[in-house]
Amino acid sequence: MSSAPDALLESVRRLAPVVEAEREALDRRRELTPRLVAALVGAGLFRLWAPRALGGAELEPVAGLEVLAALSELDGSVGWNAMIASAYTFFAGRLPERAAKAIFGRRGAIVAGQLEPGGEAVPVRGGYRVTGRWPFGSGSKQATWFLAHCVVRAPRPARPRRGAAPPRPEVRLVFVPAARCRIHDTWRVSGLRGTGSHDYSMRGVPVPADYSVDVIADQPTRPEPLYAFPVIPFVTMAVAAVPIGIARAAIAAFVELARTKRSAGSTQPLREHPAAQRELGRATLHLRSAEALLFQVVEDVWATVKGGKPPTLEQRAEVRTACVNAGLGAARAVDTVYELAGSAAIFERGRLERCFRDVHAATQHVSLAPRTLEVVGRVRFGMEPHGLL
Repeated sequence: MSSAPDALLESVRRLAPVVEAEREALDRRRELTPRLVAALVGAGLFRLWAPRALGGAELEPVAGLEVLAALSELDGSVGWNAMIASAYTFFAGRLPERAAKAIFGRRGAIVAGQLEPGGEAVPVRGGYRVTGRWPFGSGSKQATWFLAHCVVRAPRPARPRRGAAPPRPEVRLVFVPAARCRIHDTWRVSGLRGTGSHDYSMRGVPVPADYSVDVIADQPTRPEPLYAFPVIPFVTMAVAAVPIGIARAAIAAFVELARTKRSAGSTQPLREHPAAQRELGRATLHLRSAEALLFQVVEDVWATVKGGKPPTLEQRAEVRTACVNAGLGAARAVDTVYELAGSAAIFERGRLERCFRDVHAATQHVSLAPRTLEVVGRVRFGMEPHGLL
């Protein structure tokens, strides 16, 4: 009998011809096609980290990353949408049971959105009234729910003591039915065009308190070890799996191209050229080191969590380092084979053109941004980090 990760990886392999048939439509529609959404839902590929009690796969972290990388190897937009939906199923382990079941209990449940604050939650009896607008609502067109990160507006803010540091504003991540949100057609971009990452907004939407969490302060509401994994490292590691898969696809596409492509003035296929062989090895080095470090540090944090202990600040910093490295390494691998392919790389009929666009769109995400390494440096210096780890 195959394990859950093996079965899901087999589902990814079976999905390959569907993705190939729908690939052109992804750019044109700027969202996943209904056929692809149905296939992903049917295979459970939007629910990698949902609790088994709610019909999810509840994979261990690295097993989920392997599935997301395999999906991203088929197509960056497909992998990105599966990553967003699956990463957000993690919040089923942070919400009260009744709310988690309402949001994630159906097989076709898909949560879209992003985690940067962009709205305001006004406390009212029993919950909040939410207003705001957020960009990058990945998966917006197929979503059944949206999440939205809000700053809580205190009715009478307390005056800080003289000389005291201003308190951290209270923030809540709220969950709202998709029917209560408005999608704004803003997703006209270079790469990852098929993700449907439009802006979304809501005005005065009531949200019961049980349908919100504080991603920093709240504790797990389920007993399974997975949901004790720290939220920020969990989400950032999921993002990092996507460029790794894209880089795998780019290298495979170049290897196939180099069997027949000849450089100007040469009678030998590109694969026979020592320079091409060396640079392909360099691209492979970038990719393998990126994925190895990511999987290693995530496995290290997971071992700590399974042992019933909270990860150290240093372990959290290592996850951030590995995520940035994954983005940099994947982009370097893609750039290397893209340049080797010459003019053949620029045509839309080939995979390299799409991989180039997609990997450079993915690495613009804040989870992979080199500027966030400042918090890693502060931890290494023994200082308090500025920003979330």
